[in-house]
Amino acid sequence: MDAARKMAINVVTWNSQDFLRGFLSSAAAQDSNDFSLAVVDNASTDGTVNWLRAEHPEITVLRNFRNLGFARAHNQAIELALSRWAGENLQERFIMVANPDLELAPNTIRLILAFMSAYPEVDICGPKLLRIFLKPDASLDECEAVRSNIIDSMGLVINRARRVVDRGAGEEDRGQYNEAAQVFGLSGACVVFRASALAHAKLSGEYFDEDFFAYKEDVDLAWRMQRLGLGAYYLPSATVWHHRHVPAAPTAGWFRAWRNRRQKSPRINYWSSRNHAWLLIKNDEWLNLLWHSPWWLPYETLKLAACLFSWSDLKGHAAALRGLPRMFKKRSELAGRAKVKGAAMRQWFV
Repeated sequence: MDAARKMAINVVTWNSQDFLRGFLSSAAAQDSNDFSLAVVDNASTDGTVNWLRAEHPEITVLRNFRNLGFARAHNQAIELALSRWAGENLQERFIMVANPDLELAPNTIRLILAFMSAYPEVDICGPKLLRIFLKPDASLDECEAVRSNIIDSMGLVINRARRVVDRGAGEEDRGQYNEAAQVFGLSGACVVFRASALAHAKLSGEYFDEDFFAYKEDVDLAWRMQRLGLGAYYLPSATVWHHRHVPAAPTAGWFRAWRNRRQKSPRINYWSSRNHAWLLIKNDEWLNLLWHSPWWLPYETLKLAACLFSWSDLKGHAAALRGLPRMFKKRSELAGRAKVKGAAMRQWFV
């Protein structure tokens, strides 16, 4: 990894070799080379590491011998980037957290670097995320990946019921989100952090909360950064395509959201239930919860009732209870550092 490069692109893989081909091809086609690449592999069994070392020896590869989860693996990559920039001005260094199932437009890196360099108040930045599909429905080795104009995410939105969704997900991109805007947060599929902001947001020695393992750790970090007064912005001129495995439904009613949840894997339902509870314990304020109780209380009551029909949800809630002492400790640490509180935080709940 070249310490002189302004951006470190970090990718976490788990049996992701097929997707990596498209991602790395799009990275090689960038019209800026002011970035380095690092991959942290979480014990893949599909030959990802051997393929990377043979085909892309220029990429830094860290190999974990068991799956440590999204949060821990990205923390490893962040620490590596920061160590390479020791003595550098971290205000002028940037870290992209990227999924392996992305394809970048050729100007993506250049546009994000230019935007964040020009506006020092931009601590977190995300591109326009559109969806990419396989046609026909087969493996990447057998078919073409087709880039669409269907929106995957234009930033994260949190509502008064404490549901966090991807803005615009599922809509056709007709230019309705073509203005750069401040947002609550950005999808962890592709988000760029100012290195100094990540260093400031470190909580209990971690950037992403490693207790979360995977799922909603991006929302947790986004919420924390909001409370610390760090600015998140959406940049529509930069475009990235994403293979979405679990489609978002931001306009879905509560019943449809519950039905979609029932279609997810037990593992994701477990993480979702556990991590959602931890999100509120760590980041929310009691006064704001009271203020918005007409919205979140019925929603949470319905979710708890639905748990009676889902063993994975029940296990997730039980795990959340066991983790409460750790979450309250982190809550206390964050509350002591928070700059944005009360009514100022309520502006983000729509």
